[in-house]
Amino acid sequence: MPRSSPAELKALIRDFRRDQIIDVARRLFGERATTEVPMDEIATEAGVARSTLYVYFANRDELLRACLQRMHRLLLDSVVASWERDSAPVQRLRTLVLGMLERIDENPAFFRLAVATQGVRNQLASTVGAELDLIGLDVAGLIRDVIEQGTLSGDFRLLDADRATTFVGQQLYGAMSVRAGDPRPAPVEEVADDLCTFLLHGLAGPALAALHARSAAPAR
Repeated sequence: MPRSSPAELKALIRDFRRDQIIDVARRLFGERATTEVPMDEIATEAGVARSTLYVYFANRDELLRACLQRMHRLLLDSVVASWERDSAPVQRLRTLVLGMLERIDENPAFFRLAVATQGVRNQLASTVGAELDLIGLDVAGLIRDVIEQGTLSGDFRLLDADRATTFVGQQLYGAMSVRAGDPRPAPVEEVADDLCTFLLHGLAGPALAALHARSAAPAR
């Protein structure tokens, strides 16, 4: 096995320390239900000097954005790894749903805080909102990919991929919000199965196609 060069080892340590700071900050933000956690406290909890923290993050807004980005990256890593093993659209949909719910379970308090912050009119809310919008667009792209694959394979019956993507995204976001606020959530695998069953009845059922056909028919 080839040995890592000093530069590679230094980069690994730098990435590890940055992720460690982010994970600590995400936990503290969630526990306190506020983003106004002193940077000194975050540094102490992460086991680094305050000056080291500022090497990675210029301010609290940048650190909060990094917390959201890490949550997003963990989701993508889990989804992509599973999608490489299984290309079936139905299974890919379940993998995406399960991955989103698992990210909530990692730190439900942080998710609640991020959502609540959007309702405040200040620079921090704009930062959070912009980052969540980017994550939402990326997730919507994943949903649409699954829907298009399922349509081509015949697993899903759809007349409008855009409307279906919006519908699935709304249901998934609602499930995430409910789970984040539930003090005793049901097992994540069970919830993922229930949600997918609901979604797939809408995606594959002839009733939806008939409904769309009626709504698209010209009025008499």
